[in-house]
Amino acid sequence: MKRSITKSFTPISSFLLIVGLLASPSPTMAADGIKEDVVSITTADGVVLPALLVYPDAGLNTNGPAILHLHGGPGGSPIRVNSAARYAATGLAQAGYTNLSIETRHATRYSFTRFDEVIEDIRGGVDMLAARGFTEIILAGAGLGSLRVARYMVETDDPRVKAVVHYSPTQNMADNWRQRVGEDVYWATVDQAARAVEEGGRQPFIDLGDGLIFIPTSFLDWFGPQAKTSLSANIAGINRPMLMLAGEADPLVPKGRLEELQAVAFISPRVDIKYYPGVGRIFDGVRADMVADTLSWLTDIGLPPLPFVQTDVVDVVAPGGRTLSGILYSPATGEEKTKPVFMLMHGWTSDVMRSSTHWLGVRLAQAGYTAVAFQHRASGYRGVVTGKLEDIPPDIGAWVDFVAARGYSAVVGAGHGVGGLWWTYYLSETKDARIKGMVYLSPTRGMPLHARTGMGEDLYARAVLEAQEAVRDGEGATYLIDYPMPQAGYPDDPRQPMFLPPPGSGFTYYYADSFLSYWGPASKAVHLERISETNVPILALGGSQDPFAQSAYLITFTEAAAGPAKYVFYGGPNGAPYSFEGYENRVAKDVLTWIKQTLEK
Repeated sequence: MKRSITKSFTPISSFLLIVGLLASPSPTMAADGIKEDVVSITTADGVVLPALLVYPDAGLNTNGPAILHLHGGPGGSPIRVNSAARYAATGLAQAGYTNLSIETRHATRYSFTRFDEVIEDIRGGVDMLAARGFTEIILAGAGLGSLRVARYMVETDDPRVKAVVHYSPTQNMADNWRQRVGEDVYWATVDQAARAVEEGGRQPFIDLGDGLIFIPTSFLDWFGPQAKTSLSANIAGINRPMLMLAGEADPLVPKGRLEELQAVAFISPRVDIKYYPGVGRIFDGVRADMVADTLSWLTDIGLPPLPFVQTDVVDVVAPGGRTLSGILYSPATGEEKTKPVFMLMHGWTSDVMRSSTHWLGVRLAQAGYTAVAFQHRASGYRGVVTGKLEDIPPDIGAWVDFVAARGYSAVVGAGHGVGGLWWTYYLSETKDARIKGMVYLSPTRGMPLHARTGMGEDLYARAVLEAQEAVRDGEGATYLIDYPMPQAGYPDDPRQPMFLPPPGSGFTYYYADSFLSYWGPASKAVHLERISETNVPILALGGSQDPFAQSAYLITFTEAAAGPAKYVFYGGPNGAPYSFEGYENRVAKDVLTWIKQTLEK
């Protein structure tokens, strides 16, 4: 297991602006460069919570990470001047992050609530950010908030949460209070609470001092011998990268506490800690440094604030008068037409605004490139039921004309699955010199072979004959070919070991013309043949959990290409699936590296 232990950070020079802004905030207005909106969250169990949404003046950047802050307490608030849920959110918003600081039910009801009820509060905040389009969320908890986020991760392992930050992490609550009052007082209070619960009726408060009063059921849940409020125990169950920051003079984070938490974080891939000399619990005097260190760490683990992306709906008119639509992704700073433009084609039964055409378009634009995710007449589920392979080239040509008219002289095509085959067929038919390179995400096999392998020879021959008879009778565009077509399996190849479940079921759902065009014995949808007719540089990407690219197919595919060819295989038992879910950033990085090496030398 890889593990990184860092006890100091060097703030990045660009953070100096943040330092200045945090040093002298306006006493009555939001800090420069940010906006603050008071919003409401309704949890799954019906509790309405207030929250503060803090984000850059430019708006919510849903294409970057968001941070959910949990205040301290009990009885804390996210808008108090000394709350990290406020000042950290302010500094991180100035750096480009969207922040949501929620006021948990513990703020007003800690005396009467089970500790774990706050899990629904956090889930509600994560759900709100996800509903607004954020896919990478960071949890940040200060003081008691650090225990809240730890409990949430242990109980949910929410895949939307990518990292956890602890500011002045809290103590192990039951153990700490027990040590503070001694064994006799602790067990006497536990017995008192247990008897009160057993007797029922009105539960008298148990006063721990300093306003910390609990009814017996809540006391036992927070401080009893079976309480789940040990931060050390919960930290041990978190498998996300974690950052822990504290002041050396914090009385609730004694010397060695961060090291102790770091040591028990057994399954976390990375835990970094830092102390601030002479600093107390509220980070007075070093808040700008704390924010800068948080930003540096998030950047280092691959969750930096990201540039905004401009998206526009665009249209073209293809030959025959059909109007086709697409999405233009461009840098917020404007299109750079000296760079290649990417043209992104979706896969079988898919469409624009989903899958790789969206996440790759966003990442390319964030890197300074313009990309167009475009439709053709076979887009969508209905399009492949009725469409034919030979109908595709005029539509692609219309889109290439569109980007050329915008001033781009170099086009890089990218296709996912059958989207790559559509591109390759276009190139083999047109030899369009404007296309300077091709990116294939999980390039498809030859479709006739796939059908024959999946259906078996007898059933395949029957489907072909039925489709041919329908075409002969003038019913090619209306007669539905409806046969089982299980997922095809291919012999294993040790050059690219796959980690796949048994082949699944499937079926045909095409009109006769469409079936023969793609799956028939005379079909030109034979990718290895078409790629051998294409001499532009290509990059092919695939993974070990992709059932459509088995048995070292990436190697075979690139060897068949007429031009320079390279492949990237994301292998192993946790390798990339067909969707590349979890590998989006790596795919974008590999594509950009290939472009710079191939077309921008």
